[in-house]
Amino acid sequence: MQTNQSAIEYLDFIGEKLKFLEDYYLKSADETDSQIIQKFIKVYKYIDEGYKSSYITEEDLFKNYGFFYQTIKKFTRKLENKIYYDKTDYEATLEKFERYQIKLIPIYKELILDAQKLQRMDLDTLLDSNMVHHIYTKKELGQFSLQLFDFLNLDTITVPKNVLSELITEIVMNYNVVPYHNFTHAFQLSQLLFSCYMKSDLKKFCNQLEIFSAILAGLGHDLNHKGVNNLYKIKKSKKFNILTSEIAVLENMHCATFFNIIQQNRQHDFFQYMSNDEERNLAKRLIITSILATDMSKHNKLQAKFQKRVECTKQFEQGEKSELIDLQRFSNERLEDRIFILNIMVHACDISNPTMRFNNYMNWSYLLTQEFNDQTIKETKVGVDVTGFLIYKDKPTYYGGQIFFSKTFVFPLWLQIGEMYPDLKYLSEEINKNLEILQQKLKQQ
Repeated sequence: MQTNQSAIEYLDFIGEKLKFLEDYYLKSADETDSQIIQKFIKVYKYIDEGYKSSYITEEDLFKNYGFFYQTIKKFTRKLENKIYYDKTDYEATLEKFERYQIKLIPIYKELILDAQKLQRMDLDTLLDSNMVHHIYTKKELGQFSLQLFDFLNLDTITVPKNVLSELITEIVMNYNVVPYHNFTHAFQLSQLLFSCYMKSDLKKFCNQLEIFSAILAGLGHDLNHKGVNNLYKIKKSKKFNILTSEIAVLENMHCATFFNIIQQNRQHDFFQYMSNDEERNLAKRLIITSILATDMSKHNKLQAKFQKRVECTKQFEQGEKSELIDLQRFSNERLEDRIFILNIMVHACDISNPTMRFNNYMNWSYLLTQEFNDQTIKETKVGVDVTGFLIYKDKPTYYGGQIFFSKTFVFPLWLQIGEMYPDLKYLSEEINKNLEILQQKLKQQ
């Protein structure tokens, strides 16, 4: 277990975690979860007394508590999701922050959630790239996720609806209560991907199994995200001398969590309903590559490759012929091309907040800015170098950061998607409108 605390400090740390669980969650837990909390408390008292009476050595203490603490963390995540299942992620985060006495940055209070909540979700709303997601509960978003697949009319997909429903519920339960990288964000990615697919020739490019797998990847792409980025994970591992891969740390963890959900309960194993190993392998490959494509460190390479291939595709459509153009253009007859396009779309939808209308875009960016700021507080507590640019400073710095990110990363990618699929050009146009507003607001500061 990674810690630089003394044994007594560490015992007190675990005791505080259990006291918090007992004080705030015990009353809300059902009978089964209440019994688990009571068992945790008994185990803690046994190890605490054992160490203080020298029955348990310091080496055994950290070994046992390392395992015990991880068990508590997993249980707490599931319990939080059960308790907050009928609440929005926004409400859940506010409640959790109040309990943990986490300070809110000023702009967090500027969220505008005045949209009217629909009692029954319809196709038009799910097709809306400006859908307001934060007014819906986790439970409702899980139900809407199932509707995405209903509206796709995937007649070649034979996964029973109850299996898909239970899988989605379990996916919801494996997200954390954090400001931004929660299930609401995961649903937003998948909903926009659904919208892009339905509105453009993307539906002529990919087959049913492929879009099915890509949307599932979107729902699971940030599983167990704790509100910190890859750099934090790497810095923390180095501090505690833990050997770990420094490549796509989070994205690999999200993939592992997705497949662990399936492995731990056969009821969630949708692969068993596919016709053959070829289909199963394709679905697995698409899910893995799509989740890994959300790693921002790969953005520039993906963007450059995508732009070149879009250019060759346009040249081919305009009648230019050459072996190089034919090799580099996109063709729906090539499996690798279909996988690459869907990887690009999942990545683009993951960073799509600037494609929304301004107030909705700001809601998402406020939440992300809060999460970034929270990471810097965690970095200070852990004792690693603080990532300075993640600290919320003031409105001008915030606006400048949004302009930089949108101009450098988001706009060029969605511009090329609009070239590839003209029906989606409105998304890059919306980014331009938002950039103009941000520039005006920056000048007014």
